[in-house]
Amino acid sequence: MKINKPYLIVGQGLAGTILAHHFHEAQIPFQIWDSPLHFNSSYAAGGIFNPVTGRKLEKTWLADDLFPYLFEFYTRLEKHLNTSFFHPMPLFRPYANDEMKGWLEERKDQINHEFLDWTDQGVWVSQAGWVDVATLLRRSKSYFESHGIYFLRTYQEQDFVNFEKVIFCEGFHAVHNPLWAKLPFLPAKGELIRFKSDEPSSEHILNKNGFVLPLADGHFKVGATYRWDEFSQTPTDSSREELIGKLTSMGVSKFEFLDTFVGIRPATQDRRPFVGFLPEKPLGIFNGFGSKSVSISPYFAKAFIQEIRGEKELDFEVSIRRYSHLFSV
Repeated sequence: MKINKPYLIVGQGLAGTILAHHFHEAQIPFQIWDSPLHFNSSYAAGGIFNPVTGRKLEKTWLADDLFPYLFEFYTRLEKHLNTSFFHPMPLFRPYANDEMKGWLEERKDQINHEFLDWTDQGVWVSQAGWVDVATLLRRSKSYFESHGIYFLRTYQEQDFVNFEKVIFCEGFHAVHNPLWAKLPFLPAKGELIRFKSDEPSSEHILNKNGFVLPLADGHFKVGATYRWDEFSQTPTDSSREELIGKLTSMGVSKFEFLDTFVGIRPATQDRRPFVGFLPEKPLGIFNGFGSKSVSISPYFAKAFIQEIRGEKELDFEVSIRRYSHLFSV
């Protein structure tokens, strides 16, 4: 693969950062530009990775491929950046009630798999945990700055002639980019609360119509909310009440409120990311990972690099080729 000029990655949220590290590992020259005008929702992310989804305790999409690679990648990246941000941790899903317990146990033989460990009180999930996304992003920014490849700046179309190709990793801001306005994004605003308490366990993530995530020093996060009607950076009273309700339902009654985090998930209508280049143009996208970016983006960053190198074509299920009809007019 011959490259005459560097690639440009636009956006240093979680997706852009993960992609940039894969470019760096592949020794493909690049720069990463982060807009001072965009609010970075990745700093508000809970960062949980969990191979089990839904009331039927099913494996999440591509779990057998995603999870071995995310453990390998984040462990490698921690060593490379000489910092700690990857925290494998068991996750516990208590039964909502006796009826749900009976319903699941009757179907145990059909839904059981290697990620589940059943108890009388609920189900333990292995290969779960969380990524301290804020630490990962800050440390990565410093690393890229030290190598002279990170720039805090906006782009103009005329800038693109200086690059081999441009890949946009703008999160939910992509809905305002004319290049990608036709793609079926479905952004979702979410809020989390950080609190201090001695009631929840600090040894595992609790998952019951929400989550309680242990941090350090008796600090926790509770999340998360979903809204599709407004996308401001402002916390709302209704979301705070909802989060306090989640805490109550998970047995936390005494806590000290510390902070609220607000982010906009770049989710998509078909729940699959948008990866790839426009037909006949050096303009690409790596976006649409929604609330599962921590789990999904490493695997597809690797896959994107393989396509760029001409080694393997992206799976049609994630490639923007599936929306080629939207770009034909």
